[in-house]
Parts: sequence; structure tokens; C-alpha cells
Amino acid sequence: MHLLEVQSSVRLEKSVSRALSHAFIKAWREFHPQAQHQLRDVGSHPPDHPTEQWVLANYTLPEERSPAMTATLEFSEQLIEELLWADRLLLGVPMYNFSVPSTFKVYLDNIVRVHRTFTFDSSNHTFTGLATEKKALVITASAGNFVPGTALGKLNFCETYVRSILGFIGIEDVTVVAVPNQFMPDERQQRIESAQEKLMDLAANW
Repeated sequence: MHLLEVQSSVRLEKSVSRALSHAFIKAWREFHPQAQHQLRDVGSHPPDHPTEQWVLANYTLPEERSPAMTATLEFSEQLIEELLWADRLLLGVPMYNFSVPSTFKVYLDNIVRVHRTFTFDSSNHTFTGLATEKKALVITASAGNFVPGTALGKLNFCETYVRSILGFIGIEDVTVVAVPNQFMPDERQQRIESAQEKLMDLAANW
């Protein structure tokens, strides 16, 4: 079993998504002691944004790329290989301004690439994801309660985007554990404990 952990919070010691991820992995590894684990911390070390040269290289056939083009895509290729290596993805994705952190968005821009994580059939205008047979667990903390179905749920572009982009590249089995109301002192700890209980229950069978 291969687990890829991707953390995108810019916070370190005080990050709720990081702390809960750490607790979950510790519990999960008790059930999978032989599992291999890799961490990609895009919150602390975000990938570079794609450039015009990056786009040109991406849409040039591999056998036709110049050495400079190949070098431009080298880090993107590394991120994709990590993704394809994994059987399980644990994503720490706090909500920033109703959506994902920019660090996570640029990570996605580097891994969602035609002929690498999805294909396009021009004859019938359909897309097919290539990163299949994987499970994803998303831990997302937010200042208020933006859980889908609540009064503010329509502003939640974080969960809907992550589910959509993962599905696009072939990852349909996605579990989201939300940790809302982190700016509400009277609820904050209760919400964290509730999320941790859910994660401990998931650890045995995920």
C-alpha cells in the first residue's frame, strides 16, 4: 500500500488539517504497518506556476520536446509520478476565501495534464481520467460552517472543486472530513474532536 500525503496549509504548528492528518496517518499505519508513505508539502514549498514555456512544452509530444522543454516539465513529472505511485491520497486542504489554498491550486495545475492524468477523445469530445483505482481522503478546516447543505454551503467552492478535479483525473472514491467553525471559540475544539472521531473510525477500513 502506498500513501501520498499532500499538505497545503501555510500554517505549520497551528494548522488543524495538518494535526488531524498526522493523527489519522498514525492510526492508519497501525492497520497497514507495511505501507509506504510520502509527504508532499505544497503549503511550505509550493510548485512553480506554469508559464508560457511550460504550456508549450506540455502540449508538445514527448518525443518532439527539446531538452529545455523536458527540463521545464521535470518537476511536474515528479509530482505526477508520486500521484500515480499512490494507492491512497490524504489531502490536507483548508478553505481559504471559500476555495482551496493557492498552493494547492498550483499543485493541481502541475498534475492535471493531458496524456498523463487524463486523455481527451476529439471524436466524441470526452475526457477519461488515468489516475484510477485510488482512494482520496480530504481533511478541510474552515472559519465558519460551509458544509454543503448548510446556509453558507453555496459558498463552498473548496470541497466541490476538489471532488470535481479528482473525479476528472479518475479518482471517484473521495471522502471529505470537514472541520467547520474554527473561528468560533465555543465550538472550535468540539468540531476538531468530532472530526478526529470520524478519522479514527475511517482508519481501520480506508
